[in-house]
Amino acid sequence: MEKLRSNLFFILCLLLIAGLFLIDVIRILPSLSMAGLVVLGIFYWLQKQGLNQDKSKIPYYLLTLCFWILLPSYFYSSNTNYWMQKIQIAIPFLLLPLAFIKIPALSRIRYLQVLAFFVGGTFLISGYAFLNYLANQSVINQMYLESKVMPTLVSHHPTYSLMNVFAIYLCYYLLQEKETIIFKKEKPVLLFVGAFLFIFVHVFSVRSGLLSLYILIGLEILNLIFQKKQIKLAIYIGISLLSIGLATLYLSPTVSNKITNTTKDIQSMNSEGSANNQSLSSRIISYQNALQINQSTNIWLGCGLGDIEDLNLQIFAEKHPDVSKPIIPHNQFLYYLAAIGVIGLVLFIIGFFGPLLIQKAYKNTILSTHLLLSFLYFLVESPLVTQIGVAYVLSFYLLAIHQHLSEPTSSE
Repeated sequence: MEKLRSNLFFILCLLLIAGLFLIDVIRILPSLSMAGLVVLGIFYWLQKQGLNQDKSKIPYYLLTLCFWILLPSYFYSSNTNYWMQKIQIAIPFLLLPLAFIKIPALSRIRYLQVLAFFVGGTFLISGYAFLNYLANQSVINQMYLESKVMPTLVSHHPTYSLMNVFAIYLCYYLLQEKETIIFKKEKPVLLFVGAFLFIFVHVFSVRSGLLSLYILIGLEILNLIFQKKQIKLAIYIGISLLSIGLATLYLSPTVSNKITNTTKDIQSMNSEGSANNQSLSSRIISYQNALQINQSTNIWLGCGLGDIEDLNLQIFAEKHPDVSKPIIPHNQFLYYLAAIGVIGLVLFIIGFFGPLLIQKAYKNTILSTHLLLSFLYFLVESPLVTQIGVAYVLSFYLLAIHQHLSEPTSSE
């Protein structure tokens, strides 16, 4: 029975990751996978003798704060429908951490196989998008002049760009693994997949993804030089990636068109021109709106999660009526500052980043890398108010912390 449950946990993890890629096709798949994990967790909770009693529960309870902080705003939100929608999206932050407390961790090889599955899925989706781009270059190149990007199976392009960056890192991580993960001679395949994804991130040309990629590369090079003392390897990696990156930037029309679009956007901001169909200008406005909402309602408690969208749209309508597609504050911290105030924001930061300090979890490189990318993600998006954002961020957070706490001596 225990082996069956272990296999079920492994399969559910794979289905959850598959749900990230298929969320626009089979929207219910991530939710079904999460529900299965919750049910499995309940089975373990109901056992007379619970498992993993030596495992710290504090990180899991801290993560549930990301759900609890949203509840009080119900009492001062006028739009309870919007509040309910966002609460439903946030429910995994309550249920999944509690489920993971009791579920025994995957074996290390299965954990690595889950990571490899994510890399493989990213490669397939990106490969399909790239082939589609080659077949429709003129149309897609024009899209980049209009603040759009090439179509992919995952429609939320900032999330998908970040998923590619994380997959590149996982390729790098898995290449250093001495064990066979899936098949012999898999290293050349991982190297090819990593190189392709590196090129694809440039061709995809999502600014936040490119920024995150090069921040990650810079930090890893510094780590190789100062901590691991592998100066030659750091130089080799740096020169190789920089050469590939520069070549892609030079040769790719999508990159040049994105640069043209970004330059036009910046010029429009400097001249106080229209922000309509200008992604950077709209983002800046959304940030200003969040600060205005916080200051004009309640600094400590915010306007209420239910009312942030209505108030944001109201400011757009009053100050920027020319913007045809108003956006919510595209910064998770500012979004929470406006919605649940300073108190809610501080509790969110404690709940989300606090687990890094438990049992030296910051030494787990997969976890720390994922949270670094999530932090950068939070600066340019509000992913935790979307289904795919919650599913992506929370899935790899829980898998990494779960594995780390089950192997407390492992620094990964």
